[in-house]
Amino acid sequence: MIFVTVGTWKFDALIEQVDLLIKEGRIKEDVLFQIGKGNYIPKNGKYFRYKPSIEQELDTADLVICHGGTGTVLFLLKADKPFIAVPNPNVAGNHQYEFLKKLSDLNIINCCFNLNELGILINQVKKQPKSKNILILHLAEEIAKFLNSL
Repeated sequence: MIFVTVGTWKFDALIEQVDLLIKEGRIKEDVLFQIGKGNYIPKNGKYFRYKPSIEQELDTADLVICHGGTGTVLFLLKADKPFIAVPNPNVAGNHQYEFLKKLSDLNIINCCFNLNELGILINQVKKQPKSKNILILHLAEEIAKFLNSL
């Protein structure tokens, strides 16, 4: 199962792109969408807006496609879960882009900076071996501790 999460924001472009990939047959797995404040309702998968916790969905997903929120990204890194992060241009200051660009440049995470390339990236990530990179897991824990101390 693929889980798509946008957090508390609106990120219709991401939801629409994944929905289109399902419609075109480029995604064959079941997809569950967390659409937040979005206006677009996916037609090719189940969806919900919010839950008190999405930990179960994150744990059971084979692949997660997420916005660039630091909390989500760090959770997925610590869980060593295959994921693709996409910066949401609707959030203030474009900080998600800067955060994801830095991690992508360091080859720590898979990022999609152009939604037209998402289908290709999904196929690439599915073929990647699970990392269990201890350095990355440790780094994610340290960043989470630092952010929690602020």
